[in-house]
Amino acid sequence: MIEEILKEIGFNEKEAQVYLEALKLGRTTPARIAKNTGINRSTVYGVIGNLVKKGVIAEDIGGKYDYVVALPPDSLEKILDQKKRELKKYDNLVDKAINELNKLPSGIKFSLPKIRFVEESDIEEYLEKESDKWNESIRSTDGIWWGFQDPTFVANYQKWLKDYYKLKSTEGIKIQLLSTESEIEKIMENWNEPRRKIRFWKKDLNFTSTLWAAGNYAIIIQTNEHPFYLFEIYNPELTHNLREMFRGIWENLDKMN
Repeated sequence: MIEEILKEIGFNEKEAQVYLEALKLGRTTPARIAKNTGINRSTVYGVIGNLVKKGVIAEDIGGKYDYVVALPPDSLEKILDQKKRELKKYDNLVDKAINELNKLPSGIKFSLPKIRFVEESDIEEYLEKESDKWNESIRSTDGIWWGFQDPTFVANYQKWLKDYYKLKSTEGIKIQLLSTESEIEKIMENWNEPRRKIRFWKKDLNFTSTLWAAGNYAIIIQTNEHPFYLFEIYNPELTHNLREMFRGIWENLDKMN
């Protein structure tokens, strides 16, 4: 049973055997592990090297004989940490590849949107990571970050908002958002960020989520109640129409109110 679990988390058959034998014996020698498992001694040395890299076995080679000792079972978490790092690396590489590929000239129009869902615990990190990408896309369209914004987003993510304007990629970008009057927006008015323009909708309308059109990305964020979540949709046709809609509302808001 335990051997099968170890295989599921990345051990091969011999690694599982050697690790379990070392765990059973405590401080021991590769020779004894080879004898007890029936695995060739030279193979055992190679397997131990792999397990040392995984962070689940330690070597003691300072004495007359080479000894190894299996680290406590919770050392298996190092394997998970390693896989998380590898996944994050590939996630970043895929994002870079997509951005570069989108720059290439192409006569193809993608009709299917690309959608990402982000859970509450990852929203702030995602906002920080994707800001430069969104800004680059905004520059490729009209240079304006459009949207309507639920005041609860501002209440929960003021740190990201202030950090956003420190990014070099925000230079020259205008932010023009619709919202409803709130205490948090009164606080933000004193922040005095000239690039951030807010126009307020009539008081009897109430936003319960945030919708941005950031270049070719539509971003929907629910912060009105837990659990928060974020949707990112890459679709140039959709966002073109959103930008035109927001532009029309922005320019005619006085008449609408």
